[in-house]
Amino acid sequence: PAPTPAGPTAGSEAPLGGGEGVGFGSPSGTFTFRLGFWGQTRFELFDRDQYRRKDRVTLTPPIPIENIGQTEKTFDLPHLRLWMRGRAFRPWLTYKVEIDLVANDEGLREVFIPPVNPVTGSNAVLVRAGAESLDGRTLKLVDYYLDGRPSRAAGFRVGQFKIPQGRQELVTDTRLQMTGRSIASDFFAPGRDRGITLYGSTPEGRIGYAVGAYNGGGLTHKTNTDKDLAYNLRLTGTSGGPYLDIESVLDDPDRFHVQGGVSWYGSRQRTTQTSDPVSLLGVIEDRRVAADLELFWKRANLMMEYHQGRIQLDDSIQQRMEFICFGAFKQGLVTCDQQGYHVQGGVRIGRRHELSARHAMVDSDRDLSRDRQYETTLNYTYFFSGHALRWSTSLSALTLQVNGPGSSGLDVQRGDSSIPTVPNFPNPEGFPGLDDDHDRRLVTQLQWAF
Repeated sequence: PAPTPAGPTAGSEAPLGGGEGVGFGSPSGTFTFRLGFWGQTRFELFDRDQYRRKDRVTLTPPIPIENIGQTEKTFDLPHLRLWMRGRAFRPWLTYKVEIDLVANDEGLREVFIPPVNPVTGSNAVLVRAGAESLDGRTLKLVDYYLDGRPSRAAGFRVGQFKIPQGRQELVTDTRLQMTGRSIASDFFAPGRDRGITLYGSTPEGRIGYAVGAYNGGGLTHKTNTDKDLAYNLRLTGTSGGPYLDIESVLDDPDRFHVQGGVSWYGSRQRTTQTSDPVSLLGVIEDRRVAADLELFWKRANLMMEYHQGRIQLDDSIQQRMEFICFGAFKQGLVTCDQQGYHVQGGVRIGRRHELSARHAMVDSDRDLSRDRQYETTLNYTYFFSGHALRWSTSLSALTLQVNGPGSSGLDVQRGDSSIPTVPNFPNPEGFPGLDDDHDRRLVTQLQWAF
């Protein structure tokens, strides 16, 4: 369960051009420094359904709709990372700094300036800045930590890094089997945060653990915004040797290897009254559990991961649950249950070819019907020079059910500032012909690491 190691550090430990950068070291070897970069160039073709109302006059069912569809084509640089890592002061003390040169901002920021006249609401201003106006050139700190492991049984990592929750999230981007992670991993994994993790394992690594404390807000806030912290616990077991944070068949061990893990993550956010009149009040508790199982052969693998989450609100803000989980809100509940999974596997053909496939599902509100998201992906990778130079192409079929977050069907029912929400929302039956979004995405991506 230990965080991914910092990797080779000394100048002679990795060949130049193999994806591990260039290294330097003191004569004694106590201090080492390795500098490198990696990036991905991507072309994406996204063909998606786009439902909309035919007019703004009809406001009660049946309401006419149409599917105008959209096909989007774009070249992108999803990642361009500069990293530095090495060893310092002690043989067992390593460090890593990684910067994303083309990162998006942490998210859309909003500042609400209340109206001068609170009765009429005139002169109110909502200032929005962030993801909507970025051009992808934002410099962002990704990793910054010290990693110490004086013994197999006990080690630590402190700084900013990935929380060991969600197995696929722990696989570094350069060694993913496909062009991206599953929709389940993207939805449930908390990602990076600032804090500390204690970890260790038995002498042969068959049983491992990790336990940590973090701010709980990810990278959306510089500091903790309330008095509570988030916590994480992860346990792993293997048939032999250490637990492997790998995914591509290229990295599979030479012998059959079975491993699995379970993890728990919990955060508690206290929200207070601000100048924004729709801000949440009270306490929001977020609990997540995950379980994974991996089977590795020499030229094939199979990986499975299951997630379950629960959002719980206290009574003082139950009415605001409408904006988090509408199905639970309609039933008067103060809890929202979520679940998801993915199953993925691949096979290596010859020295340079890998075929893989994945199926994933996310149910963001188990008390709401027809709100699931599904993903089925096929992927082909050609390795020119291992992970240092590889080309991957993936084809995905995505289904966003008509009441699911992100679907155009849900937007049609919800309306906007000039069109009211459909009565008895969500009510897809009020729109004859309204159906799930069936989208198709083609991604071809070249990865180069120095």
